[in-house]
Amino acid sequence: MKRLLLTAALVATSIASTSCIAGPSRISRNFDTWVNQQYAEDSYIHGALLQNILPAYVVGSGIAKIADWVVVNPYYFWGKDVWDRKGTAYEF
Repeated sequence: MKRLLLTAALVATSIASTSCIAGPSRISRNFDTWVNQQYAEDSYIHGALLQNILPAYVVGSGIAKIADWVVVNPYYFWGKDVWDRKGTAYEF
């Protein structure tokens, strides 16, 4: 019985979370906008050094994408988009 409940919980969790990979991705898009602004100010430091040699922006972008997938996109999908059947777009 415990195995059946655990399996049902895992299936419900995977269905609820995999439908939210696509979404407005507000955290990662804000991070990308900030990185682009930093690159515009100093292309050597923020382009060559922090993006290519040291993976600071790559790691930050990965963390932002995971935060979007786990927190932000499920909120907008299940909290807003399902009820009014309209997608939530990111406003630039």
